[in-house]
Amino acid sequence: MPITINDERNLYEALTRRNYFPNQKDFIGELPPCLDTRQFTPEVCEALAALEDDAERRRSGYDLVEYKATRYNNVPRVLSLVHPKAYSFLAKHIHDNWNFIKFIEEGVNSKIKPEQRQDGRIMVMNYEDPMSQKRRYNDASFSSKFRVSADISNCFNSIYSHAIPWAAVGIATAKQNRGNTLWYNKLDLFQRKSKRGETQGIPIGPATSSFVVEMILQRVDEILENAGYVFERYVDDYLCFCKTYEKAQDFILILGQALAKYKLTLNLNKTNIKELPSPSEDDWILELLGAIPNRYAKPEGQDHKFFSTEAITFINRAIIVNEATPDGSVLKYAIQLMVAHLDESAVIDVLGAVINLAWHYPILIPYISLLIDLANVPHEQYEQQIDQIIQENAKQKRSDGMAWPLYILKKQNLIPSANAIRSIIESEDCVAITILSSMVENKQPIIEFIDPILTSDLYTKDSYWLLLYQLYFSGDIANNPYDDEVFNVLRAFQVNFLPGETISEAEQECDRIAFGFVSEAFRQSPPEPDF
Repeated sequence: MPITINDERNLYEALTRRNYFPNQKDFIGELPPCLDTRQFTPEVCEALAALEDDAERRRSGYDLVEYKATRYNNVPRVLSLVHPKAYSFLAKHIHDNWNFIKFIEEGVNSKIKPEQRQDGRIMVMNYEDPMSQKRRYNDASFSSKFRVSADISNCFNSIYSHAIPWAAVGIATAKQNRGNTLWYNKLDLFQRKSKRGETQGIPIGPATSSFVVEMILQRVDEILENAGYVFERYVDDYLCFCKTYEKAQDFILILGQALAKYKLTLNLNKTNIKELPSPSEDDWILELLGAIPNRYAKPEGQDHKFFSTEAITFINRAIIVNEATPDGSVLKYAIQLMVAHLDESAVIDVLGAVINLAWHYPILIPYISLLIDLANVPHEQYEQQIDQIIQENAKQKRSDGMAWPLYILKKQNLIPSANAIRSIIESEDCVAITILSSMVENKQPIIEFIDPILTSDLYTKDSYWLLLYQLYFSGDIANNPYDDEVFNVLRAFQVNFLPGETISEAEQECDRIAFGFVSEAFRQSPPEPDF
């Protein structure tokens, strides 16, 4: 890819404005869209990174906000909203030392790696379209007899921070050079600072963490390449085709040994060898695709629509497949498959079915928002059900099961019931309470909730930093909850993590800088020939 005049700026804006909070899904994001870091610009990052830590922070680092994102089996995956000061150290350091780190853009085996996108993000879990994947599967598996699938056990939570320097300059060199002035040791330091100074595990969500995983796993990839294997890696999932069973076994052995060098292990429950031929898709996907109405088998490009009866029948089929496949994202896949191809007459019926299912499976709640936009129905038809979904997920302490329904109500200028408000606050969930605080006029119950937090230790405050900052930003708490200047700097830059339609001066500065790059590029371009 040719270097453009603003590549470094694009990287910095991606790290700060676009990939700071968890935002790596291609279609529907991890967080509801009302939460946004677009006002956290490189200039804000620079100002925060310029603030020196006191002795206690140098020793203890910062805690983070946890966001429990429900997976297909209703087991949560804990994502992280890193404290802005800790994240500023990390993002600025990666930007300033990108020349040492940018090798991760070129990993030939990695299918999910840094890539600048039009929407400004640089890390997206952008799994390619199914047909391209099938073609590559067929090409890669030709003349092989076995397929190896391997998965790293609890990858992000198992990353050993000192393995970052090992991946950067080699294990021997890193162990001989431990000074904190060296860029790779500072990267280790800033990574630890973002998670209570711990050496075990890195936050799941920000692009910085994905970069660190790529640095380490691309070194593992090199060991496999040198052993003669051709394979693909999707973040922490490996796929390799082998001509003999012995070669397949050796792949798992070499991979396990390579991971061990960086203190990682294989997930034996998800590591297996299968004899070929084998389908390129899971059984449950094939069963669902086989249940699609026959007319969808006609030539590509024809915009066929699901009618109500077909759509509900397809959903019912997906429920049956889901019961038989507890380890597959069956219902989410089925709804996503349909939602862009619904006849207008089917939208309301599908909305009702999805609301019903979402009470049991919170992973489906974002599709309620999409369907409401399509259905154009009076809010009375779903308001009570959304309220009950909030209360149920508050009981289960599911962050996304509260945050997304709140976003749906917020879009319609609706307020949760008193019972739902009480249940959200009792859940003690930072993100849900933060969104709620932007919706209700009477913030007294929220103020009463944070009163003991304001006088507690730094880690407890940090685990609610987003809520504390938004209340400080809006003036609902008068005094800075911390003794440092972080919140004052954020407020001086008008940073709002629930920005709505507002445009900050820092955002306008980003636009001016971008315009300057474009103008400079045109100025340096040679004139068109005059024929």
